[in-house]
Amino acid sequence: MRLNREDYLLVIWEYLESFDRISEKELANRLRISPPTAYEYLTKLSDEGLINKDGKKISFTAAGRNMARELVRMHRIAEVFAYNFLEIPWEETHASVMELEHIFSGDRGEVLFKNLGRPEACPHGNPVDPEVRFKEVPLMLAEDGKYTVKRVVFEDEELLKELASISAFPGTSLNVHRGDIIEIDNEHGTLKVPHAVSMSLRLSK
Repeated sequence: MRLNREDYLLVIWEYLESFDRISEKELANRLRISPPTAYEYLTKLSDEGLINKDGKKISFTAAGRNMARELVRMHRIAEVFAYNFLEIPWEETHASVMELEHIFSGDRGEVLFKNLGRPEACPHGNPVDPEVRFKEVPLMLAEDGKYTVKRVVFEDEELLKELASISAFPGTSLNVHRGDIIEIDNEHGTLKVPHAVSMSLRLSK
């Protein structure tokens, strides 16, 4: 897949929303490119006025945030389409629409959004309007107890596969057990969740 500006902005949004930070190495790993390539393109985005680079800290400018917000919105609408109508598995919808989101833009995207019934969230629970905020707690910070899965912010396919293996979808219940490794369980099984991705899973009481 040939990468473009939109792919970079989408991944930057994803990391900032999930972990409140992103590094060049993380960007390179997510897009499966070399660190020098990531550095070169980030410099280009900075020159275009879409991101700020302060040492290793990367953030959006107002213009970059506005552009990224629309991309994220269309990405999540495309995920609904892929999941509901193309019957793409829940854990694969994020990767499957990396091309579709470029097709469904502008007026086409609005027509798709309307015909899908104006969904409020993607299959992983993330709001179609990226500015919506929920009352939620990251798994990393959750105390022992029973919770409802709210959403999976960082849509890592391996994490999604593991969650799907115990049917831990948005709206379902699970129990949290803290320790050296955080465990979650429900009637379908148990998962050990590494701290590195535990910010990705958001829960509500």
